[in-house]
Amino acid sequence: MRSRPQLRQMVDGDETIRLVQEDERPMNIRRRQVKLTKMGNPRLRRDDVPQKSILEWAKAIAITLTFVSGFLTLAWQMRSRKDPNFLRKSAKSKRVDKCDLRTYPLKHIDQLTDLNLSGCGHSSLPADSELWSRFSSLKKLDLNNNSLTDLPQEMSVLSSLEILFISENAIESIPAVIAKLNSLRVLSLRGNLLDDLSAVNLPTSSLSWLILTNNQIRKIHSNIGDLRRLRKLMLSHNRIESVPVELGGCKELELVRLANNNINKSIPKEVLSLSKLAWISLSGNPISITPQSVDKAINERDIQITPKILGSGASGTVYKGKYQGEDVAVKIFKVEVKGSDGNASDEAGINALIDHPLAISAIGIIKEGKDEAYKGMVMKLLSEAYPFGKAPNFDTVTRDEGPSPHSANLTKKQVLSVVWNIASVLDYIHSIVGVSHGDVYLHNVLRDGLFTARLSDWGASFVYDRENIEIAGMIERIEVLAFGRLIQDLIDWHFDKSSQELSGPMIELLASLLHRDQASRPNFQMIKEKLGGMSEFKGIATN
Repeated sequence: MRSRPQLRQMVDGDETIRLVQEDERPMNIRRRQVKLTKMGNPRLRRDDVPQKSILEWAKAIAITLTFVSGFLTLAWQMRSRKDPNFLRKSAKSKRVDKCDLRTYPLKHIDQLTDLNLSGCGHSSLPADSELWSRFSSLKKLDLNNNSLTDLPQEMSVLSSLEILFISENAIESIPAVIAKLNSLRVLSLRGNLLDDLSAVNLPTSSLSWLILTNNQIRKIHSNIGDLRRLRKLMLSHNRIESVPVELGGCKELELVRLANNNINKSIPKEVLSLSKLAWISLSGNPISITPQSVDKAINERDIQITPKILGSGASGTVYKGKYQGEDVAVKIFKVEVKGSDGNASDEAGINALIDHPLAISAIGIIKEGKDEAYKGMVMKLLSEAYPFGKAPNFDTVTRDEGPSPHSANLTKKQVLSVVWNIASVLDYIHSIVGVSHGDVYLHNVLRDGLFTARLSDWGASFVYDRENIEIAGMIERIEVLAFGRLIQDLIDWHFDKSSQELSGPMIELLASLLHRDQASRPNFQMIKEKLGGMSEFKGIATN
C-alpha cells in the first residue's frame, strides 16, 4: 500500500508554503479546454474581465459634464448677445418684453448696438437715465410707428447713438434731447406733426442726414445754416412756402428733396450754386411746371393686367400684363402715397414727356375718373434687366454702396457704353424736354440682356423753366455734378487705379464735371460733343 506523502512547512514571514516530497509523482490533472476569441486570444470569463474603478468612472463623467456645460454656456452667450429677449435679469421672470426696457437683462446689454422699439404703441418713454445708460454701445434706435409726442431728457446718456428713427409718431416739435446726442448722424422724423424746422434742437456738429418728409412744416428758420455737416435733407410733402438763403450755409449739402410743397419763390442762388449739390427735386411746387401731355394716354380697358406681381415700391406695385399683343409691365400707383420724392401724378406726367430709346419710360399713362387722375403707367417689359449699382446706405449717405452683383466686373468698353448712353439721355431731357432727372445714380441705370444701359426711375424728376437762363443753367449743372459722380463710381469700381485706363481728354472732361465752381462745368450738350470726339468712344457713340 502506497504510503501517504509527508508534508513540511516553511514559514517566510506571514506566508505558508506547502512542499511536495521528492519521491512523490505529480498528479495527472485534466485541464478544461479554453475557448478562443476570433483574434486567437483566450476568451476571458466574466470574473476575469478587468473592471474600472469608481474613481475612473467619476473622472469620465466629470469630463463629459464639463464639455456639455461649456458647449451650452457658449451657445447661451452667443444667442444672448444677438437677442436681448433671450436673457432675463431674474431667473424667475418670463421672457423679455421687447417693448418694456425694464424687463431687459443687465448681462450683455451694454454690447447691444441695435434696438428696435417700433410699433410698441408707446406714448412716452422711461425718464430713467440709469436705465438708458445700460445701452452704452447703442448705435441705432428705431422708435417708428408709436404715439410719441416727445423724448425724455434722460436719453442724453446715449452718447454712442448714430441713427435715430422716430417716424410716424405725433411729435409737434423736435425733442430738445436730440441736440445732446453728439454722435447722431442720421435722424428721421418722417410722418409727424412738425410745423417748422429749426436747428436749435439738432446736433449741428454731427448730423449728416435729416429726414422730415410728410410733416406740416411751413417755415425753415435761418439757423438751418448751422448744420455745417448736413449732406442729405429730405423735406418733400410739407407746406414750405420759401427756402431761406441761409440754407446756402450748409456747404456739405449734396442732396435736397423739396417736392410737393408750396414753394412760390425762386430757390436762392446761394442754394442752387452750392459746390457739392448734385441731386435736387422740386416737382409739385408752384415754381415748377406741371407736366402736361396726353400723347401717351391709354384706356385701362385696352390692357390685360394679370395677378402676377413683378415688383413693388414706395409709390406703387408693378404687375405683368399685355397691351396690343405684347407683354408689358403695368405700374398701379398707391393711393395718397407720400414717399421721399414727389407725387405719383408728377411721375406719370414726366413719363408721358420722355421718349428716348435709352430711357425707360412709360409706353402709356392710365387715367381714371372725370378729373382724369393718374392711376398708373404701362411700360415695356425688359428681360434680364438689372441695375448697375446698389442704393446708398447709412454709411455712404449720398453715394451708391457699390456695384450690383450682376454688374460687378465691367470691361472698359462696357463702362464707356454706360457713360455715353446716360450722357445721351441727360442731353435729351435738358436740351429738348426741359426736365431734370433729380436722381442720377447707377442704381437707377438698368442693363438688359444685351448689356445696353438705360436711365430709369423718374420719381424725383421735375420740369423747369428753360426761359430763365440763369436758373435753368444752375439746375442743369447740378445734374452735371451727379453725372460726374456716376462716372467716378464706374472708374472706382471697375478700373485698376494703377493703370492708365482713360485718355487725357477723358480725365480732363471728368475734372470739369466735378469742378467746385458750378459755373465752370459744361452743360450736357457740350459733354456729349466732347465724348463723341474722343477716340475711345468710336463705335460706341451711336445715339
